[in-house]
Parts: sequence; structure tokens; C-alpha cells
Amino acid sequence: MAKIALWRGKGYNFCMKIKGMFKSSLKKKIDLVLNASKNKEEIFEELEELLILADISMELVDSILTGVKKKIKLTFEKEDFFRVLKEELNLRFTSVAQDTGRLGDGKNVILLVGINGSGKTTTAAKLAHHFGNKGKKVLLGAADTFRAAGSSQLSLWGQRLGIPVIGGQKGADPGSVVYNSLTSFDTKEYDLLIIDTAGRVQTKDNLMKELEKLTNIVKKFYPSQPAETLLVVDGTMGQNTLDQAKRFSEFSGITGIVLSKIDGTAKGGTVLNILDALKIPVKFAGIGEGEKDLLEFSAEEFVESLFMD
Repeated sequence: MAKIALWRGKGYNFCMKIKGMFKSSLKKKIDLVLNASKNKEEIFEELEELLILADISMELVDSILTGVKKKIKLTFEKEDFFRVLKEELNLRFTSVAQDTGRLGDGKNVILLVGINGSGKTTTAAKLAHHFGNKGKKVLLGAADTFRAAGSSQLSLWGQRLGIPVIGGQKGADPGSVVYNSLTSFDTKEYDLLIIDTAGRVQTKDNLMKELEKLTNIVKKFYPSQPAETLLVVDGTMGQNTLDQAKRFSEFSGITGIVLSKIDGTAKGGTVLNILDALKIPVKFAGIGEGEKDLLEFSAEEFVESLFMD
């Protein structure tokens, strides 16, 4: 009964909302393979191709299928195969501590990082709305001074949500924006500061080192902060996101992932690659452009959603 209650709780809500968001159901494609009159070796060759096309890396696909082969017999029922495959995928999540946040009592800071166009500014607004609904008094810091519309875009979100925004002019030092944001945050009765940073290419060392500078400014005000440094990754970009995550993790101490743009074009394997390589948990998933289109991530139900009709 407890398991049914859990399924009907937060996880069930996540699974049903994310259902149909992925480009294609793995279940339908695997069904076709398993229903074909082929031997076990041929079946696994086709399954390998399907998983790679779902944006799962070749190394991880090999590991997953090796685990599946050990658990199933020479002849097996389709239901047994799906059960074992889900077990193998879930193992990748259970090896990583899955939490939805590390915010403690008192004042907390969330720093958002990522490449250009990953959806950081929209994610900042969604997070502000999410935590505002949990009773937090939120302040937004618009430290994306590289784009002409960076600060103004977040300011418009702030007006829409009724949340104050500290920004700066195009070309201003992002460190000064972070400093000003922290000064206001420190002297007023805010619970949470969410800082949106400029998109940057992970191969540019000077831009990546700037993230270290921003983090150090935060630590001058609050040595134990930021509570979260979240990497926003575009769920449609496939295996390229792993290289991004590796590089950002080196410079800014990523504590979690926000998977953005899960809008019907993403394939899902991206998440598994990052988990397997970096052991960084996914905290949230963005499923649309509205402020309410952000879900706390549920690992078990994420796997379940990959196999829904």
C-alpha cells in the first residue's frame, strides 16, 4: 500500500507530466525488436542501436546491456526484459544521491550556469516562482550583462512574478551585479537569492574562470554559499551536454543539473550520461516556457517515463 501511495504522490505527478515529452517512446521501438523473429544476438545488436540513438553513450549502452544479459535467460518474456532494463537504468540513479535541493535554514544563494541558449534566464524565473510558492522571499540577480537583453529579460519576468530584480547595464562587470545583489540580499529580509549568469562556451578558459570569481564574491558574504550551483542544460542537445557538464564542473563546483527544454524533441539519454560520468544529480526538469513549467526531478519516474506508450 505504501508503494502505491508513493506512486500516486510526487513521483506519479512527475511521470504523468513528463509523459510524451520525449521524442519517441523506447517501449514502442523495443517492442518491435522483441516481437521480431530474431535470435538473442540479433536482438541485442538492435537494442544497442536503439539506446545509442536515444543519446546514451556507447560505453554506457555496453554497460547497461551487459547487466541485462547477466540477468535474463536465453529465452525470455518481453515483460521480463523491460523489468530488467529498467532495473539497470535505475542503478545509474541510485549510485548518485538524489535530492531536490540543499537549501538550509536562513539565507541561501543559487547560482545558475550554462552555455548560451540553454535556458538559464527562464529557469531562474521558474525557480523563483517554485520557491516563492514554498514560502520563500526571493530576490533575483541578473548577472548576464553580456547580452543586451539579459538583464531586461529577467526584469520582465520579475515584474510578471512580483519578484524584485537587481541588474546592470550591458557590458557591466557581472561581479558588480553579484555584489550589489548580495548587498541588497544581506540587508533585507530575503530568504533566497537566485543569480542568473551569462551563457559561456565551456572551451573559453577566461569565461569559465569568471565563474570562480562570482562564486568567490558570494563566499565573501556567506562562506557556506552558494547552496546550489546548478548547470542548466538543453535536453535537446544530446551527448554534447556531457562535455559541457564536465567542463563546467571543473570550474564552478556544480551541485546539480536542471534539464531544460523537455518539449517533445529531447531523447532522455543525456541525463544518464551525466549521471554515469559525473555522479551529479538532476534536480529539476523544465517542460515548457511558463513559470509553472518546472518539475522537481524524480529518478524512478524519469526512467518509467522513457517506457510509457
